[in-house]
Amino acid sequence: MQKKFVSIACSVIAMSNAALATEAYMAPLAEQSLLADIQKINETTLVAVGERGHILINTNNQGWQQQPVPTNQMLNAVDFVDDQHGWAVGHDAIILATDDGGLHWTVQQNLPDLEKPLMDVHFFDAQHGIAVGAYGLFYRTQDGGQSWVKELHGEVLLEDDQAYLQELRDEDEQLYLQELASVLPHFNRLSAGREGRLYMAGEMGLLAFSDDQGRNWQRIDVHYNGSFFDVMQVPNGEVIAAGLRGNIFQLTDGVWQRIDNPTKSSINSIVAVDADTTVFVGNNGRILTLTKGKLSTFQTEDGKAIINALASPNGLIAVTESGIKQLPLNK
Repeated sequence: MQKKFVSIACSVIAMSNAALATEAYMAPLAEQSLLADIQKINETTLVAVGERGHILINTNNQGWQQQPVPTNQMLNAVDFVDDQHGWAVGHDAIILATDDGGLHWTVQQNLPDLEKPLMDVHFFDAQHGIAVGAYGLFYRTQDGGQSWVKELHGEVLLEDDQAYLQELRDEDEQLYLQELASVLPHFNRLSAGREGRLYMAGEMGLLAFSDDQGRNWQRIDVHYNGSFFDVMQVPNGEVIAAGLRGNIFQLTDGVWQRIDNPTKSSINSIVAVDADTTVFVGNNGRILTLTKGKLSTFQTEDGKAIINALASPNGLIAVTESGIKQLPLNK
């Protein structure tokens, strides 16, 4: 049975947080800086985010243009629900929003005293979205980000931890909440699957799914205790998770199996190319290609960490520790 999440009423008012942010530096070489995420806004426009509050837009392949942003915090992820409405999240639990396709951004949340980063954001529609991060950070909005409410999701913990917390809750509700907040793992990535299912990857072997937009989660046991940095349901319907030291797991016909990977570089992201091909990008410039069960490896000459990527007709458009790069796709 799935357990109800613990909801803490701590709505955050954008006005009070906006004053705490500092504008991003308009860097002449921003597209060569550390960038952490890249997403497609529509068929002609891409967006990338990264260090020092950098947000860059590329329309019709006319080059990357940095946008004015009211923060210089590291941004880890971005998500657009349509051509106009998008959100970016990062350090100090900052949440930025745009309603004009990424040309202008406003601060919806900024919590420097928290000293914890948000790692990913996912919106179901223009009003309803969630943001997750380190130490079990989990926020939800149902009004487009005008307010964000914190949630604690103890149901993602191992059964022994849940049993201990339940005993503690029976004795002291306040102590239970404090302990729960202290033991939750990092939530690293959210990924939409089929039929409304949402997946989450995290620290300490955490894989979980939700069928009610993240209100309740069911932990997936793959008998692995390392960190997962991404999880994805690929076009052929299989679910793949990857992370620390090159570990890759694949769910096929209801059974989780480890995919043998001769490299040990951590995998940062999974890229679905088509029904037959899935690509993994990671540290040390590693690119792994899984095609019909066969894994091949490639390493870039510079060996720079690849954080995320999109498939394109010419290969991969990747964000790396040294900027945006066009990389080969060996199928």
